[in-house]
Amino acid sequence: MIHVHPFPARMAPEIALEGLRDLPVGFVVLDPMSGSGMVLGTAAKRGLKAIGYDLDPLACLISKVNGTQVDEARVRSACEQMVTMAKKLPSRTVTLPWIDDCDETGAYIDYWFAPKQKEQLRKLAFVMLQERILSNDAIVSTLKVSISRLIVTKEPKASRARDTAHSRPHRTITENEFDLFEALPGSLDHVLKALSPGEIQRDVSAYRGDARRMGRIRSGSVDRIVTSPPYLNAIDYMRGHRLSLIWLGYSIAKLRRLRSRFVGAEIMRPRRGNKEAREFFENLHPGIGDGKKNMLRRYYGDLRLILREAYRVLAPGRQATYVVGNSRVKGHEVRNSDLLKLAAEQSGFRIVDHFTREIPERRRYMPLLRSEETNLFGRMKTEHIMTFSK
Repeated sequence: MIHVHPFPARMAPEIALEGLRDLPVGFVVLDPMSGSGMVLGTAAKRGLKAIGYDLDPLACLISKVNGTQVDEARVRSACEQMVTMAKKLPSRTVTLPWIDDCDETGAYIDYWFAPKQKEQLRKLAFVMLQERILSNDAIVSTLKVSISRLIVTKEPKASRARDTAHSRPHRTITENEFDLFEALPGSLDHVLKALSPGEIQRDVSAYRGDARRMGRIRSGSVDRIVTSPPYLNAIDYMRGHRLSLIWLGYSIAKLRRLRSRFVGAEIMRPRRGNKEAREFFENLHPGIGDGKKNMLRRYYGDLRLILREAYRVLAPGRQATYVVGNSRVKGHEVRNSDLLKLAAEQSGFRIVDHFTREIPERRRYMPLLRSEETNLFGRMKTEHIMTFSK
């Protein structure tokens, strides 16, 4: 199966398919942490009304494209028009305020991007975001994803970084002759092949928002939830995604503020837990220090808010499926699945199914170094699929 865009922790297609199996066309499906858009894309092809939320702007963009119809001929024509215009632009006329007025963002770009790719990306961003020569939102979003997937890669393409697709970018080259203008039509072809827009029966609604506060969704209006919370202490999505987002209108400072709101963010204060949660933390391995325990308490506090909000929007008698992996902190396992179950029960859910599956390495965009000494290799080997009922 080919994917619209690299993503470091996408949901397995079989889980998304199983979660949406045999649902009536009129059902409303929600993925409150939509990530790569696997659930939304599956729902769109089944004709279900699907809603997605994500705080990560790139995840939100990918999710939206994954479940939105687009005219292939029109988007290819728009790509050609955009590249042609970008090629003709004198560099001195290109202004990008979120970059040019921010020394920090400019320095970041100078480090990660060689002059040729920097100039090409500036021109493409200017045509899309400043000149706005394209008015169709679905077409613009598809082109943004086509550009982004040339930046968020395993090996260096538009940037100087390797392992950006794993959210572990490190600079491995200084010179770079990669030509974005030449590569972009091929990248768009890949997106369209993965998207199969002709199979989409109903466009999804994808919002950049917080699973802990989904105010636009009415109470009791959702028929099925299928989602996967971030795997604590496993992947820092923004490390890789910001290499793309800086060309889509986001400064480094703005991305830093967004990251501080992510589930389990270290700068957030830990929330007071219930008796069962306190017992959970008291029984953690003594090798896990107070700092890491506070991080875990924050994570649990966020899970409680996520599950409470899910309970609010879910209709009575309906089900919610969550996929979560356990973490290793200082070499010791932490059962995030137990924290998820506690949060669900505290919110009013009852558990109706729970099973464990091995995580295929290749699906998770794991680091290229396949070694027992690699931190990520040891952190994510299995995941728990838990279904709750309201």
